[in-house]
Amino acid sequence: MNFAEGSLTLALVGDVYVNRPDPASSFTPTLAHLRAADILFGNCEMPISEAGEPWPGKPLGKNLYKMPPESIAAFTAAGFHVMSVASNHSIDFGRAALLRTLELLDGAGILRCGAGTTLDEAHRPALVTKNGLSVAFLAYCSLYMPGWEAAPDRSGIATVHVETAYKPHPRIHEVPGSPAITLNFPDAVDRDRVVADIRAARTRADLVVVSWHWGVSEGYRLLVPYQLELGHAALDAGADLLIGHHPHMLQGVEIYNGKPLFYSLGNFAFDLKSRLFRPETVIVRCRITNKRIDRVSVLPCMIDEHSVPQPVSATADSQVTRFLAESSAEFGTRFQPDGDELVIT
Repeated sequence: MNFAEGSLTLALVGDVYVNRPDPASSFTPTLAHLRAADILFGNCEMPISEAGEPWPGKPLGKNLYKMPPESIAAFTAAGFHVMSVASNHSIDFGRAALLRTLELLDGAGILRCGAGTTLDEAHRPALVTKNGLSVAFLAYCSLYMPGWEAAPDRSGIATVHVETAYKPHPRIHEVPGSPAITLNFPDAVDRDRVVADIRAARTRADLVVVSWHWGVSEGYRLLVPYQLELGHAALDAGADLLIGHHPHMLQGVEIYNGKPLFYSLGNFAFDLKSRLFRPETVIVRCRITNKRIDRVSVLPCMIDEHSVPQPVSATADSQVTRFLAESSAEFGTRFQPDGDELVIT
């Protein structure tokens, strides 16, 4: 759906990992919906490279993945304009594979954010101008191996470090063995850099979108406290929309001070299976008019047995609707069926 000068549609999806003989087939059922957007964003979960050596400390076969260069054709066919390259797999096969990923995305005309040859490049927004509007995309990762951080003279990803501590349960003496309370502490310097990035991006663009690789995977459905703290800080700094990913499942949607915060969009087209991954996913749709987001909706999808997202019914009792509603109940967010999508109210 294309609008007149001064308005546009923005579509966003979660984790993308394409590794199959026919890469474009990953997006066939959703292709029309993806290509209908004026701007399409997704998270490039794995490096795209034919080369590279496993990162020390991440042994081959244990959480190490990459995509073949042929996968880039599927991204262009789907119509991606921008992709995040800040994930816990971005440097699985070393900096050579990361740099090859950036090279391939650049060669395909897909803008990228969240990684670069230097610290400044990793924190630089991807700027897209369409229909007279400019949108800046920033991406960050709070899940990474030591040494993956971009530095002034070193390639890497844009990171926000989070410390974890454990506090004994208040009834530990009465009930020995009670599970500890997990505490999270985002690094203040990293957090302040994000705030500065967003404020700088606002001077160059009409809207700012932040993508964040964060949270806990392996079937952990609850939000981690630092997600709320950093998500709110980003929106307070001037971001208009924040989407999260990594937990491999949908997490809650919050409208924070009038701005949408999607804590996790889950997997989208994802050629990796696990009994802990959830099949529910969405395509987020934002209508932008007069330099503001005036309508937010999602197209519900279910990931099938072939790891391909399939659009499904947007009725109030559908599996995706129920899962979103349950995950978002703490925020009071509601979803109103409207044709093939759910409008966030």
